[in-house]
Amino acid sequence: MKQRYPIIDESLLKRLYFYHILLSFAYFAYILFNPSDSRNYYRKVSMGFRGDSWGDFYGTSTTFIEWVTYPFVNYLGFSYEGMMALFSFFGFLGFVYFYIFFKENIRFRHEFYGYDLLTLIFFLPNLHFWSTSLGKGSIIFMGLGLFFYGISNVKNRILALAIGALIIYHVRPHVMLVILVSSAMGFIFSSKGVSVAMRVMFLAGASIAFFFIYKDVLSMVGIDEEEFVTQGLDLTHRAKELTKASSGVDITQYSLPMQVFTFLYRPLFFDAPGALGIIVSFENVFYLLISLKLIGNLKGLKFLVTGNFLAKTAFLSFITISIALAQISGNLGLAMRQKSQVMILVLFVVLAFLDEEKLKAWKHQQLLKLRRSQANATNATT
Repeated sequence: MKQRYPIIDESLLKRLYFYHILLSFAYFAYILFNPSDSRNYYRKVSMGFRGDSWGDFYGTSTTFIEWVTYPFVNYLGFSYEGMMALFSFFGFLGFVYFYIFFKENIRFRHEFYGYDLLTLIFFLPNLHFWSTSLGKGSIIFMGLGLFFYGISNVKNRILALAIGALIIYHVRPHVMLVILVSSAMGFIFSSKGVSVAMRVMFLAGASIAFFFIYKDVLSMVGIDEEEFVTQGLDLTHRAKELTKASSGVDITQYSLPMQVFTFLYRPLFFDAPGALGIIVSFENVFYLLISLKLIGNLKGLKFLVTGNFLAKTAFLSFITISIALAQISGNLGLAMRQKSQVMILVLFVVLAFLDEEKLKAWKHQQLLKLRRSQANATNATT
């Protein structure tokens, strides 16, 4: 891999792999005493809940996880533990593709209280914890990693981009919908690093994909086309259903801004649901501090408008997915699980902003050096 991607740190990836395995064991220990959808996925596939053939399990959302699971359980004889290990590996692949995406687009080292910020991001425990299980979290994280790895070099990675998009669509169609819209907007309103031919090709593909999936998204959330046009994608009724089946602080009665803030940055110690919530609270404080580097000053807000298409696509995807998932999550328990799918996107935007600021400072220093050398040369000739 080092030969193909000379920018990567193989030793870091090895440490990341063993760290991911450690969190896999931690998650497995957690579900010994807590309910988990992974057991239901395995049980339904092993007992032929939807039919006798693999094709009977094909579909989007929950059924797609069962469809992926089916051949490993019924043809290869994977145990429940084996499926947990496989999906944990899917989650790790997501980290690998995101890592390459970050390294290819972040030039400088950035520190957070003396520690390398990029390394800290990839070792955040909540990102790993919820991407180690047989379920939606691990495989959609892999899909997102593939998608952004592909979109950073569309010409040479169209297959990775297509596979990532198909995975995201099959796991969460509404997430794929908003990513398509966000990506299209990122390409339309950016000129940095985007050729006209690439822009036309991507927008054409996104338009075709949008045409085929938007009806599936609306039917999934129970909205007809006229209601979608007049009211938008309101998912609060899904949140109420999920709240009934889950534990945690009910957030369905909050205003939309408060729902999004709660989804992204809570719990914060005072409302942490149990020991896991307290651990997550430390990570949420980190998210808050990092986010303030971007939105806490005018330069950061300006960057959201002037940044390149990758930064814009990542930010628009982050904010739109967050709005959608914040309405669906319903409570803090689900929010802790689902936000791990999108927080890495805003962390990329923050690093991209810091990178651009450092690049401007470096160019300024180089200009000063050039002027001084020219002045010295002039003085030497006179």
